[in-house]
Amino acid sequence: MLSEAWIHDDRAERRGPGRASVAGIHDGVSRERVGDGPLTHVSDFARIPRRDWLGLADRFYARLDRTFASIDAHGWHRPTAYLGWRARDVLAHMTSAIPVNFREVLGRALAGQPGPPPEFDTFARNAREVARRRTSPIPDLLREFHQELDAILRIYREMSDGDWERPAWFFVGPVHVRTLFLAQFADNVFHERDLLLANRRWTGLDPEHAAPLVDWFLRELRPASFRPERARGLTAAMRYRLHGAAGGEWTMTVRDGACRIEPGGEGRVDVTLVADAETLVAAAQARAPAWVGRLARSLDWSRGPRRAEETVAAITGTTSLLWSVARRRIRVGGDRRIAARLNRSFWHFWERTAMTAKNIARG
Repeated sequence: MLSEAWIHDDRAERRGPGRASVAGIHDGVSRERVGDGPLTHVSDFARIPRRDWLGLADRFYARLDRTFASIDAHGWHRPTAYLGWRARDVLAHMTSAIPVNFREVLGRALAGQPGPPPEFDTFARNAREVARRRTSPIPDLLREFHQELDAILRIYREMSDGDWERPAWFFVGPVHVRTLFLAQFADNVFHERDLLLANRRWTGLDPEHAAPLVDWFLRELRPASFRPERARGLTAAMRYRLHGAAGGEWTMTVRDGACRIEPGGEGRVDVTLVADAETLVAAAQARAPAWVGRLARSLDWSRGPRRAEETVAAITGTTSLLWSVARRRIRVGGDRRIAARLNRSFWHFWERTAMTAKNIARG
């Protein structure tokens, strides 16, 4: 996740007692800055049943509606932290992502055909959908968003618990239907953050849904981005020590060409990453100051029009990580060589198009 140039050699951070425990979805957690007091609890995403995930989503989307209603005409044109887009572009993306990124693969999974579609989640395809809606009035975008959201949530409500665990396909490769729901949920949580940050009203993640979503991000989505061909012969352990509303401790183990991340902080590790959970996920998802996005948009021609969106994502993604490390909001300590090797063993956000193409080719 971080380039080797940003890693400090701090072997004192390799050890530390496990201070996180698995908690239920309604356990209270406090917001903290990095290093302030004990770590918050972890919610185990895999132990939350479908009906409770739907309840969490209902409460979040009710709040999202209030967020939409609070943004005035000027606010929809404010620049955001996401890929140089305005707030209205983020709304257009949230709307188009449902049919483009989720509905087709969900339908294929429920029909017993969990393989990849011919075209899927490339940056270019999403950008085309946003551009197509660039002149749509905000009320029309909101209406379309609610229609698409209601339709796909209805499918999740009406399916069985067995359907929830059916095999499916996403840009990271083979997954379960549950993963499609969680990916859409997590995307929209951070897109609400994009909208509120742009309008200077963001107050932080809600731990009720953020804690299990961060647990999912680390334990399922992160290992799915692992590149075993780049980790041949590598045996390593890394501790994630995260603070804030969705904090806790997790340990990543890479061995025999496989990656596994589990909650807990026991045992010796080679590398330790310390950060606020929100900061880590935002950096991993290429959130950067709005001016960086505008600069990236001015340079998106540099690798040709077909790779314009990847260029923007690469600029905002690397800048976000550099910015977070320079301000010590993300700290990586331990063995420099192993940390650098681990960094090269995962796909990055801005490589999503190549990752998707490779996974489609695999079938």
